[in-house]
Amino acid sequence: MSGLTFVAFTPREDGFTAAVPLEQLDGLGAHPELLLEKAGALYGKSVAEMRSCLSEMAAMKARRQPITAQKVWELGDAVFSLVGHLTDMSLEVDGLYEHLARDLGVKQKRLVTVITFRRHLLDKELIPASLNWAQCEKSARKVAENLSKGFKEHSIGLGA
Repeated sequence: MSGLTFVAFTPREDGFTAAVPLEQLDGLGAHPELLLEKAGALYGKSVAEMRSCLSEMAAMKARRQPITAQKVWELGDAVFSLVGHLTDMSLEVDGLYEHLARDLGVKQKRLVTVITFRRHLLDKELIPASLNWAQCEKSARKVAENLSKGFKEHSIGLGA
């Protein structure tokens, strides 16, 4: 199969159902139903992992603790992992942000910011443990790029 096939996920009571356009079904190999079942399970597992990150962030907020930039990076990394696994299966989510906003119950704009932060910062270890998300959110890309270049917390535009 050449290129990626667009897949959509529909929530159901016990997980997600994966579907592709009928005209692309033949391009999925001899057993497309198995591939789609595997994709639905993968998407469900990934959404559960992302919901866990969101729950941890909500707990931090409830305890009046700052949400760490590291935890937000983990959420973005879960999205990257999902996309990578689906790509390995020759699949691409048709409307990724819309799917995740719906299934995670978060605003699409928030997801875009989280994913931008992760896209421009490949290694979580570069994020100081003391860096909170509120310090990054408005300029996530710039902060991520500066951290990637090895700038320390005090020199990434977060104060003196």
